[in-house]
Amino acid sequence: MDKERILEELKKGATSWNYWRKHYAPGEINLDGVELQGLNLSECDLSKVSLRSARINHCNFKHADLILANLQFSDLQNNDFSNAKLIATNFAHCDLSGSLLYQANLLTANTREARLENIDFRGHDISGLILRDVSLAGSNLEDQKLARVDLTNANLSGANLRGADLSNAQLSGACFSNANLENTSLTGAQLKSAMLAGVNLRRMDLSKVDFTSADLSECDLREANLSKSKLANAYLNGAKLWNANTANWVINNIHCTHCFWDKEGKQKTSYRAHEFERIFAEAITIELRYPYRLADHELATLPIFIEHLTAVHWGTILRLKSISDVAGGALVKFVVEEAGTHNPTELKQQLQAEAERIQLAQLMLRNNTQLHFQLKEKVAAIREEFWPRLLELAVDHERDQVRNLTILFMDLKGFSRWSEGELSEKLSLFRGLVKPILKKFSAGHPNMEGDSLRVTFKNATAGLSCACMIRDVLNAAGFELRIGVELGEVLVVHNEVTEVPDLEGMAVSMAARMEAAAEPGEVLVSQRVKHYAERSELFEFSPRHVPLKKPIGNFAQGENIECFAVQLLKNNREMRPQSAAIPLVDTE
Repeated sequence: MDKERILEELKKGATSWNYWRKHYAPGEINLDGVELQGLNLSECDLSKVSLRSARINHCNFKHADLILANLQFSDLQNNDFSNAKLIATNFAHCDLSGSLLYQANLLTANTREARLENIDFRGHDISGLILRDVSLAGSNLEDQKLARVDLTNANLSGANLRGADLSNAQLSGACFSNANLENTSLTGAQLKSAMLAGVNLRRMDLSKVDFTSADLSECDLREANLSKSKLANAYLNGAKLWNANTANWVINNIHCTHCFWDKEGKQKTSYRAHEFERIFAEAITIELRYPYRLADHELATLPIFIEHLTAVHWGTILRLKSISDVAGGALVKFVVEEAGTHNPTELKQQLQAEAERIQLAQLMLRNNTQLHFQLKEKVAAIREEFWPRLLELAVDHERDQVRNLTILFMDLKGFSRWSEGELSEKLSLFRGLVKPILKKFSAGHPNMEGDSLRVTFKNATAGLSCACMIRDVLNAAGFELRIGVELGEVLVVHNEVTEVPDLEGMAVSMAARMEAAAEPGEVLVSQRVKHYAERSELFEFSPRHVPLKKPIGNFAQGENIECFAVQLLKNNREMRPQSAAIPLVDTE
């Protein structure tokens, strides 16, 4: 039966069509390539009908039966499929853009490479559809449950994905331009080569998301969780990163010429080639596995190993990170502390390759008896020469752990009132002025945190001379400060937090208490400091009784302690700076 005869029956409406089809229609109905505009086809039985490459627009398919119908390559824009039965319907390569699908049954429908643009999918579960290579541009996908769904190369530009669950979804190559991702879950999603330029991802949990080669240019990533995310070869130009969690992220070969780290996203920070990766990537680690165990000659040659790797890659600094036992042998790790101007990703590959080459030579030495023996002789000679000296140093070190030192504490007044704009500039000036003075008087154990300073000196005269010079220089530069100085036993301990030597003891606490009790511009010292420093005849001491702001030892809070305010004698010109100055500023 020809198409014209079939179309005549179809245009008569559902009652006539369904009766005709049931009693007179041939087994298979072929309407491939037909054009239908504005027809009312509601409740029509079109199941198993072939409508391939058809052009059907603005038609009414409400409650129609299209089960197993074949509509491949058809233009089906702006039709009403409300309540239609679309079970197993073949929509492959179709354009359904702008159509209504209210309560339509799309179970097992074939939507391969279809265009489903500007469609309201609220109330539908589309997780069972084929969405790979599908265009969902401008569609409403709010609250859709699409976890682990394959949306590879899907076009989601302008789509409303508010509240959607895309966790662990396959989104490689997907386009999200102008999409609404508010409260969308993307945890663990695959977004390789995805287009996310300019998308708002603020405060989102993006942990473990794979952004490899994705375009995140101009993205708002403020307060986002990027921990353990992969951004290798990704584009991050112009991204806003204030307060983002970047712990353990992977940024090999990342492209970032500039970004914004401030809260408002307006202060641009520029980077040279590979500089962003060098600054923010995890430290480069080189690993070598040794079979059975680490032999003595291999352990002895590790320093030479590191020196060779550094020499081959100029500008790098390496250190031995760890040696540990692993199944079948030993694991040696080197860490790169400075990558120079190298591309970090390429540097890691080159260092690993060179390290494995040298390791092979080490392993071959296990079978070279003569060379192995010569190496052991050389190591033994070094041990005999230097070990006794090392033991002497160890004894000196143990003895010096408790030492008599002069302690200086200093604090700037008015620090908390500085505006955010002047804070960085003033602290930079403060540190630049103080650093050369500390160097002049050979200050030890320096600890400078914010507006405070703590240092030690081997004698009281050097400590007081340094204190007076700091006061005079900083006063001339417009700073107000207080200084406290004490002399006594100090215990040098290892600080588990900062990993550097720290100081403990009553003398340290008393110097801090005197600094807190001093008036602005005043240097307060104890009786003990006065006793040792007055022999130099460089200082004038004025007795003071000051109340303690905090208790210490046998002294209660508010109790007066005896101390002395210090001034340099007027005829002592050598210790005074010539000007506020400039010669004392560290210009390095």
